[in-house]
Amino acid sequence: MNRKQTITIVLMCAAAALLAALMLWRQPGTAQQGGEHAGHADSHGHDDRHEAESGAAPAHADEDERAIAMSEAQIKTAGIAIDNAKPALIQERLHLPAQVKANAERSVALAAPAAGIVQSVLVSNGAYVKMGQALLTVNSPAVAGWRADAAAARARLALAQTVQAREQTLWEQGISARQDLDAAQAALQEARIAAAAARSRLDALGIGAGKERAPESVSSTVTLRAPYDGVVVERPVVAGQSVDETRLLLTVADLSQVWVEAAVPGVNLAQVSAGMPAKVSIAAQPRELEGTVSFVGPVLGEATRMATARVILPNRDGRLRPGMLADVDLMGQPGNVAVTVAADAVQTVHERTVVFVKTGAGFRAQDVSVGRSDGKRTEIVKGLDAGTPYASAGSFVLKADLGKGEAEHDH
Repeated sequence: MNRKQTITIVLMCAAAALLAALMLWRQPGTAQQGGEHAGHADSHGHDDRHEAESGAAPAHADEDERAIAMSEAQIKTAGIAIDNAKPALIQERLHLPAQVKANAERSVALAAPAAGIVQSVLVSNGAYVKMGQALLTVNSPAVAGWRADAAAARARLALAQTVQAREQTLWEQGISARQDLDAAQAALQEARIAAAAARSRLDALGIGAGKERAPESVSSTVTLRAPYDGVVVERPVVAGQSVDETRLLLTVADLSQVWVEAAVPGVNLAQVSAGMPAKVSIAAQPRELEGTVSFVGPVLGEATRMATARVILPNRDGRLRPGMLADVDLMGQPGNVAVTVAADAVQTVHERTVVFVKTGAGFRAQDVSVGRSDGKRTEIVKGLDAGTPYASAGSFVLKADLGKGEAEHDH
């Protein structure tokens, strides 16, 4: 071992001795500190000093987070209006989307009585028509056959009447037997039945009689006419098109009265009944239109899970057109409510319904339970007393401030 190695070993031993001395010197103080704070350790040896310091005011932490500090000048600048919770008369409104539709009870879809070819279309889509006005013509061989059958039945009836009259005269003169008269009368009765059946078929199909009264001039042309005054709302065919009795040619609707059909969610059906008043808003109309619920559908739609509430409105000026979008407010029974606030004052914060109550330092988000609403005032069932000042307008600014404060607190 050389001199340099010897010196290194000596220095290391000295450093180790000094470190041991320092550790022995600090041990009594540590024990003393442990005795002083023994009361802060629980049975598991956990130290709760920091927990106590951080939770010094647990009862007020949530209140502080829901408070918004604002001066009177800031309130005015933000456009926040203050009002007091107060009693009011509320007529609950159920706001629903709706659509204007033609009155299905006053709409007729016209089709050809038999297969044929459209000869001419005499009206355009959207045209106003009068009862009996010609709309289109169809050429149908089957119609010609039916008219021929009717003409032949009339001819047989005329012949049977002549034969019966002659046999009646001969029997009265004692020239012919009674059985000949009876046969003539039976043939006449059969001819009458056949002629009536042929005429009824023509009448039922709306193809009537005319030139076909003479067998040599039977017509195959059918003219479809308007069943009443109305508007052509559908006209999907053109001249030259082949059609049959299953093909829609055009639809005429009487639009002097229209339906407004609203979609009612299943959860709100208990609030809706026939006879309740309704207010209808349509963008093209300058004011609300008043009506009455005439029908509530008993079945929910499979896809929408909604029922239909129908309001009938007069439309003699023709301003309400099928297909227009509308909003329907169904009006419940009015009632006096002890505590109400402006409807815009009610906000939702973290799935809690709140009203921002005025305090000396600004506002506080107060949990409330709401009841009925008419779109302007909302009933407060729980959480607010009459006379309490609150933010009646501009509460969305306070909601935004509260959200911003919570975000900063999280960081």
